[in-house]
Amino acid sequence: MSIPLLRSLTLKQAIHAIFAAFVIGFAITAVEFGWTVTRERAAALDRVAEVAMLMDGPATTAAWTLDQDLGERVLDGVMAVHSVGWVEILLDTGTVFARQERPSAVSNLLERAALALLFSDRPEVERPLLSPGEDPMRPAFARLRIGVDPPAVAARFLDYAGRTLLAAVLRVLLIGLTMALVFHRLLTRPLVRIGYAVARIEPGKPQNQPLEIPPGHADDELGFLVSRFNETLRLLEKEHAELRRLVTRCTLTGLANRTLLIDRLSHALEIASRSQGRLAVLHLDLDRFKRVNDSLGHDIGDALLIQVAESLSDCVRRCDTVGRLGGDEFLIILERVAGSDEAAMVAGRLLTALHRLTDVNGHRVHISASVGIALYPNDGADEQGLMRMADAAMQAAKSDGGGRFVFYTQEMTERAMARLRLEASLRTATERKDFELAYQPKIEAATGALTGFEALLRWRLDGAPISPMEFIPVAEDTGLILDIGAWVLEEACRTAARWALDHGPLPIAINVSARQLADVGFADLVESTLRRNGTAPELLEIEITETVIMKDVAHHLPTLNRLRALGVRIAIDDFGTGYSSLAYLRQLPVDVLKIDRSFVNDLPHAPDIASTVIALAQRLKLSTVAEGVETLEQRRWLAEAGCDRLQGYLISRPVTADAAEAMVMAAFASQDMALTA
Repeated sequence: MSIPLLRSLTLKQAIHAIFAAFVIGFAITAVEFGWTVTRERAAALDRVAEVAMLMDGPATTAAWTLDQDLGERVLDGVMAVHSVGWVEILLDTGTVFARQERPSAVSNLLERAALALLFSDRPEVERPLLSPGEDPMRPAFARLRIGVDPPAVAARFLDYAGRTLLAAVLRVLLIGLTMALVFHRLLTRPLVRIGYAVARIEPGKPQNQPLEIPPGHADDELGFLVSRFNETLRLLEKEHAELRRLVTRCTLTGLANRTLLIDRLSHALEIASRSQGRLAVLHLDLDRFKRVNDSLGHDIGDALLIQVAESLSDCVRRCDTVGRLGGDEFLIILERVAGSDEAAMVAGRLLTALHRLTDVNGHRVHISASVGIALYPNDGADEQGLMRMADAAMQAAKSDGGGRFVFYTQEMTERAMARLRLEASLRTATERKDFELAYQPKIEAATGALTGFEALLRWRLDGAPISPMEFIPVAEDTGLILDIGAWVLEEACRTAARWALDHGPLPIAINVSARQLADVGFADLVESTLRRNGTAPELLEIEITETVIMKDVAHHLPTLNRLRALGVRIAIDDFGTGYSSLAYLRQLPVDVLKIDRSFVNDLPHAPDIASTVIALAQRLKLSTVAEGVETLEQRRWLAEAGCDRLQGYLISRPVTADAAEAMVMAAFASQDMALTA
């Protein structure tokens, strides 16, 4: 740390100290000059008066005897005094008996200024000369007048003032330098040392380098400043430690967060690489944790996460690391494992420990988890790769039903990469609206008359058809289903309105996902789409799976009521496969129950569930649609059981929009022919 001389505190305080000393010194000198002026004026008058007293006798004799020579000698003696400027003997008749005067010697401005300061007039002393005799009351017959010589007094004053001013300047300079030296030793030098000490403090370790109190300043303000600074360093170190904890620790569970986990994993990989050892990375995700939050509240969910963190930490060694990635996901780093058997043993121990968690703040819970395991060096050589592979294995465990652990395989990565490619292509297709609708007809069970269609989403990637079972889950996970669903709604409404105008009214059903139904603006979207295309509301039917509609009935009910108020028909798809409550079913604004194909496949040999659904719908005054009708026996049984409409490959596979329009045209043409006949 180097400070330029012109900016240093030492120079600044020296300048200020000398300036302050000069101001004070000149003020004192000014007072001294004022006193000297008064003193010099009085002294000059006193000397003249003393001369007048001494020359009283000779002057009286010279004036009484009118001795001119004696008078001149007397005046010469008076004029010999340096302070006398002029002298005269004046008779009482007004006649000047004798007079002498010194010529004026004022030569420069400084002397004139001194004269103006000392004498504003021409000072003089007058002494009466008394007539000879013993009578004390004798009269004065003449006067001795002596005038002060101002230039002489001024010269003497200037000489004194010059010496005094020089002494004052030297004195002031000495005082200023002394003050600067004292300030430097007492203040500046300790401050410079403190500054150097502060500059040497490492920002990351402030507490390890406290400042030393300068000698002699332990009980003064400088010592107080250093003490407070050290206290601030201590508090700063405490805050730094807390910040480091917050940056590297989960605030809820106290476990390592993602940042610290990556650092620990990197360190463990370095050790394993040097020692040619092995380690395992376990990615653990709680199964159905969202249900705990939804049913018991987030407070209980947080308490459960804390207990899970404690249980996981108790199941591993001190050298291992347990961290929380976020939400209900955890990562466990097992160092120095013998192989896959040891990793599997630890994973099993973790699952068992979580299975034992049955009570959270008085609430009974049952918790399970899915664990994915990746091994070093078999499955990867870096942190991100191992974590990604463990995550892929965990997803595989969850897909298998959860409550288990799965080791990573290459096939999992290929599936994950394929999903990423599918997601990217699906985003592009959504932006371009690169989809099409296929239409599967529905017929009346009793007569075989065409009663409507179900619009089914189709997508081709590079010319090859992609199954909806592949891309619909991806669309729901990414939220693209909202844009795709809006396009399906637009196409279906436009098609239904055109068919009604050109041929006749036939309703079109579309499938609605959970994400769409949960969207607060879904009902407004339906209303605006119907209005924009001029579509009658009864020509649109919305199919919602039983699982979706029953998942959160209270949340979905206002949207369903709004759609029903618009005149849109609502159907429950895959009825019988979920966990419907009959009490809720009576409250829902539902028009149609669709019997799931799994129950239709068993017809006519196992008709119990299908007949129960049909009877339930008849009691609730709802219409029924049987899905997946593929045989004549199924069609015949459903018609006899009272099912209203049929849908399946027996009637027709999904067809293009043009083929569906041809069906509509033929259906209404046959009606016209029947009416004509």
